[in-house]
Amino acid sequence: MSLAKKIVIIEDKTEKEVIRSDVSMDKLVGYFYKISNHNELFKVGNGFLKQVEKGVKSFAFTSAGYKNSQQKSVLGLCCFFDQNTNFKIAIISDHLMHGVFNDLVESSTQNSYPMGEEGDVLNYKSFYHHFDFIEYKEFQKFYENHIYSKNFDAEVSKILAQYDVILWDIPEMEAMKKLPHFHSRMAHFYDSMTVIVAQNTTSGKQIEFIKKFFSNYNINLSGVLFDTPDIEDKPKRKKFLGIFG
Repeated sequence: MSLAKKIVIIEDKTEKEVIRSDVSMDKLVGYFYKISNHNELFKVGNGFLKQVEKGVKSFAFTSAGYKNSQQKSVLGLCCFFDQNTNFKIAIISDHLMHGVFNDLVESSTQNSYPMGEEGDVLNYKSFYHHFDFIEYKEFQKFYENHIYSKNFDAEVSKILAQYDVILWDIPEMEAMKKLPHFHSRMAHFYDSMTVIVAQNTTSGKQIEFIKKFFSNYNINLSGVLFDTPDIEDKPKRKKFLGIFG
């Protein structure tokens, strides 16, 4: 049985809500199988859980051009934390309505947090009290409205303080180049950065390029997650290697 199959909706619900939850759980289980071999994911998840126990709560993920694998890794880790802990979890992405997250976001409930003192709100989607989805553009909107305000960092911190674990699906490097000041401010909130690479196709030169790129934002890569497809269409295996010290 996969970890995702063990997820249980604890709160009281109407019959209609239970039916909707079952459908959504089926979607989540389906994606879980696409993410990786669940035994491998359990090992990877335990590695990240140990970091949480040491005080790290904000995990950022980037890749060498493998956005789909990047999102699957984020969702897989989210499933692990959701099943094995009581953590309140947020997934923050610039592509919530695309790729892996799309069906789950569409099944989620719209909510909002008040932000600042001028009536601003940050919208988010809640997936049946399991975890929340937040778009980068919600933070960007507040940043642009208060670009000269000293309160931006404080207001973002208040939002992030609502969660025990935050998983960042980092925008692609070209997108970050278009908004360097905004992403430089957001980078302050990343405790850890992991890069997703394809074993046997991603070169050391590419990894060094990524490492150098993010160093310009004062972000140090803390590890590599190899996305390694097995032969004969077997589930993908993912292994976490901390190689940057």
